[in-house]
This record gives sequence, C-alpha cells and structure tokens, in this order.
Amino acid sequence: MKCPNCQMEVANDNINIQSDMGKCQACNHLFRVSEHFDTPAFAFDLNQPPKGAWYKNNMQEIKLGATLRSPIAFFLVPFMLIWSGGSLGGIYGTQIAKQQFSLLQSLFGIPFLLGTLFFGFITLMMTFGKVELSIDRQGGRVFTGIGKIGKSKSFQWHEVTRIRENYVANSSNKQQGQIFIDAAQPIRFGLGLSQERHFYLFHALKKIQSQYKPERR
Repeated sequence: MKCPNCQMEVANDNINIQSDMGKCQACNHLFRVSEHFDTPAFAFDLNQPPKGAWYKNNMQEIKLGATLRSPIAFFLVPFMLIWSGGSLGGIYGTQIAKQQFSLLQSLFGIPFLLGTLFFGFITLMMTFGKVELSIDRQGGRVFTGIGKIGKSKSFQWHEVTRIRENYVANSSNKQQGQIFIDAAQPIRFGLGLSQERHFYLFHALKKIQSQYKPERR
C-alpha cells in the first residue's frame, strides 16, 4: 500500500496488521493501516470470500458471515467425551446406579459439571457456530450462535462512528481478534474466527459501511 502522507510504496515489513500500524520508510510517517484499506491502493473484492465465509446480496439485504468451525474441535470432542464420561459418570452415575444420594459427592462434582457445560459450549461453537450480519441501508444485525440459537445485536448506520479491530493474546500467547462497531450501543464480535475469515469480515463490513453509511452534514 501507499503512504497516505507522501504516496510512496510502503514495504510489507513496515506494515503490521495485528497492531494496525504502518510506517513509511521514506518519510517516517506513522498511520493506522485499517483507515487506509479502502483506498484504491488496496484491492478488496467482496465477491471473493475465503473458505468458510459467505457474502449474499439480494439488492434488499446483505448476508455477510463466517463459520467459527476450527480444527481444534477435533481435539475438543474426544476431550469432552472423556471429561464428561469420566468425571460426571463417576460422580453422579455411581449414585444413580446405586440409587443412593451423597450430598458431599454431589457438591464435589459441581466444578466438573460447570466445566462440562463450559467446554461443551466452546466445543459446539467451534463445530457448528457462526457469525452472520444481516445488513440493509438503515443498519444491520450481528448474530453469533448455532443455527437460530444465539445472541444478536442491532445497529443503525447513522449511529456508527467507527468500525475497528482489537487483538488480544489468548492463554497460548496467540493473537485473537475481535471486530468492534462503535455506535450508540457498541457491538463486538468475531472472537474465535480464523485470521483469514476475520480479515474478510472486517474489510467487507468497512466496504459496505462506505456504501451505506449516510454522509454527515
């Protein structure tokens, strides 16, 4: 891409997508990369989503989304079977089999029960979960969930002040990104998306914003 200050080509080594910062080696100008992706120097095609993402436009509404499916699910599914089968089966299954209730044993099993629910939710999201935006000229709705079960938040274009990214380090010290829609009721979504799908959703949403968001008077 080109430097927004001197229009010289910026070397790839001077562009950091994760920190959203770029530095021109010619004039030493620092700039936010995301704020200049929509310039002609950045060729982004809405109609070429990566594998696991989609874009549908019926002229009345746009459907933009991506699956949260991850290879980690191949490890989580057997882990869940062992975790829930071993811990819950041993703690509660034995009580049911013997038809004897043990308060102490049941209380001891609560952390394992909560852990099963937590890891079970993550496993389901990484196997069947999705993020999908339904967008029209007035605004849109962001849905995160499985099928039709999940949570959704709505926004109006005239309330949106900025669409931005934020990266945080997870427990494995790997960078995970979220997309933020700064509006009257801020919306954040996309945690768990692969880097490629995150990149596509963010820049697709920015491009749609430039087409739909009304100009300020």
